[in-house]
Amino acid sequence: MHRSGRVAVIAGLAPVLIGALAVATYNWVQIPLVKFTLQAGQCKWGPPLAGVYLSGRLRLVDRCRTVSGTVDCLKLEPDGDYHVRLRVDEQSAALLASANDLQTCTGHAGPHLVVEIIPQHSHGVLFRTNNADAGGFNDPPMPAPGDHVTVTGPYVIDTNSLHRILYQGRAAENWAEIHPAWGIRVDKASTPGAPNDYGPEFGD
Repeated sequence: MHRSGRVAVIAGLAPVLIGALAVATYNWVQIPLVKFTLQAGQCKWGPPLAGVYLSGRLRLVDRCRTVSGTVDCLKLEPDGDYHVRLRVDEQSAALLASANDLQTCTGHAGPHLVVEIIPQHSHGVLFRTNNADAGGFNDPPMPAPGDHVTVTGPYVIDTNSLHRILYQGRAAENWAEIHPAWGIRVDKASTPGAPNDYGPEFGD
């Protein structure tokens, strides 16, 4: 091949290589010391599960998914995450797994999609890697019970089989989540003083 031909081939490949590098960087490269403030509908740069402790327990289905629904209850968990149980709108119902039937609120039978808001900063020893600072983003605002919201984040399946212990032997693993939530928009606020009845506990 003549020199001019090789130059033309290289020039033709350059945009492809640059594009592939850009995609790989967007998906998997964490930018140090940079934190994004994201709105619902916006996807985060870098590894989607950055900031989540023991992320291997989560099976990534979609690195960025937007869903909508009504917050029926929420609860602070020992790892610092807020679990939001979201009664999804009809168009998002296909995201629910059978184990989501166990995600209920008092007065609101399941299924609910679990939306997890991780803590902003590292705390404690056991869950010190569980924080949005490490994930490169600022936590979204906390919704209130009764709010109708739109949420964006990675759509995952939580495969942790230890959930069976908490749910008294029921097949509670493999429920669907948005984890972590990157952006939350309140589309319609709840009536002030709406109850937050999280439960029943331990699958009772």
